[in-house]
Amino acid sequence: MAQPEQWNQALKQVPGADIFYYSGYCKLFEEERKEQGRLFVCHQQEGDLIYPFFLRSINSLPCFRGKLSQEYYDVISPYGYGGPLCTRTGSQEVSGFEHQWLNFCREHNIVTEFIRFHPLLENHRYPWSDDLRVEKVKKVVVVDLTLSESEIWSSYQYNNRKNINKAVREKLQVVIEENGDRGEDFRKIYLDTMDRRQAATQYYFSAEFFRHIPDYLPGYFAYAYVMKENQIISAELLLFNEHYIHSFLGGTLPQFFSSRPNNLLKHQVIIWAKAKGIKYFLLGGGYEENDGIFKYKLSFAPDGVRDFYVGKRVIDKDTVSLLERLREKGKGPVQLNKYFPSYREGTN
Repeated sequence: MAQPEQWNQALKQVPGADIFYYSGYCKLFEEERKEQGRLFVCHQQEGDLIYPFFLRSINSLPCFRGKLSQEYYDVISPYGYGGPLCTRTGSQEVSGFEHQWLNFCREHNIVTEFIRFHPLLENHRYPWSDDLRVEKVKKVVVVDLTLSESEIWSSYQYNNRKNINKAVREKLQVVIEENGDRGEDFRKIYLDTMDRRQAATQYYFSAEFFRHIPDYLPGYFAYAYVMKENQIISAELLLFNEHYIHSFLGGTLPQFFSSRPNNLLKHQVIIWAKAKGIKYFLLGGGYEENDGIFKYKLSFAPDGVRDFYVGKRVIDKDTVSLLERLREKGKGPVQLNKYFPSYREGTN
């Protein structure tokens, strides 16, 4: 992983980057997921490009151990929204970047690439070559914080305003702290929520992950808590910079659902973030198209729906075919076009 000073200096050359591009954010996941965080930087006469990614070993997967003649890797963009970000996005600039990037991949035995694009930066719209398959995954909701407070409030759906008022009547209070002093309290509520939802392994994070947040992202995170009397009943981890704020992780004690703490929490975060000059609050989407979670988020910004895209690229087709055959011997048939990269299906 590049030194933070070098990494952050490169970011300054491409203004507008979100928190998911920061070295500290990638460092969190590098330690948590045991993957190598890297930043690819491309300097061209026409403009600059940055691309944070994780380099993942394929040989270390159980079904491939001892079966490959050399080391192979694949790459994935950091959890959240990211992807390559250019100062200029014409065909010539993007083509020049892809040429350098693919040469780098071939030199380092990188066989596939998976990108989570940014719904506001819209880097999925760059004129990518045909071998990068760009696909819409789902819709996400974004609150425009450049509107006035009254405009934001009036844009809420009626049920949302009613639920916020109910939480106020029940004397719930929201506390926002820009430190990690009560990170363990958040973690307990979050893990309880994940257990209740029977969440996938990828949504669980270690105690060390939360302890390192103040070290790696100082000034770029906050915890929001909803208090009923002296008890924390709902909590959210917020990640932000001067442009964007994210409802990153959260949880609520189920016995307090009827008090509508989440509605009040997000409303107060909107007011807090707007006062800091942040422009957009990205709430994310649901687990499935138009499910209850998505509709709840939509109630904060009915006109704030954006599309979330991913990119999939096979760089070394012959090696991927070999990996698929080896994966089938150990794990059974892969579902082509269902999981990407196909050779990782059921291996994580």
